[in-house]
Amino acid sequence: MDKTALYKLTHGLYVVGVKAPQWFGGCVVDALAQVDGGEQNILVLSSLKNNLTNELLKAEKEFTLSVLAENVDPFVVANFGLQSARAVDKWRNVPHTLKDALPVLQDAAAYLRCRVTEVKELPGHSVFFCLVLDAWSGNSAKPLTYADYRQNLQAAAKDALQKLKAQG
Repeated sequence: MDKTALYKLTHGLYVVGVKAPQWFGGCVVDALAQVDGGEQNILVLSSLKNNLTNELLKAEKEFTLSVLAENVDPFVVANFGLQSARAVDKWRNVPHTLKDALPVLQDAAAYLRCRVTEVKELPGHSVFFCLVLDAWSGNSAKPLTYADYRQNLQAAAKDALQKLKAQG
């Protein structure tokens, strides 16, 4: 199977914000889809089972999504996508604000506040069914697609994380 074909599926990059006991948790997700836009807006979100954000989503139920923009700083992607919230307060490293006591990035294309209504377990991921409670627009930049991330930001994100680690 040519797994690179899967990279051509169109989807974006998002940062999840969720409460944690000592700080806020969060991670980058790319597997997100709006599956019902009728009376209730329903999303499905997939998250790796072995990350803290997955555990927090199950425990806390409510979370935010910051829709990353094309002009996002590669450090934001590295901060939320390439290190663990078990060891790092990721939100401390980036400009953010609180919406209904949950963190959102200060400069994103759009924002959503959601509630988990159901969880389906797969071998390596949990799939969360979520009700959109609120949504609001952010900056005027286009949303970042996964393809654009892989082509234009992936190397820069890895470099940004290395610089952060070198600074201590």
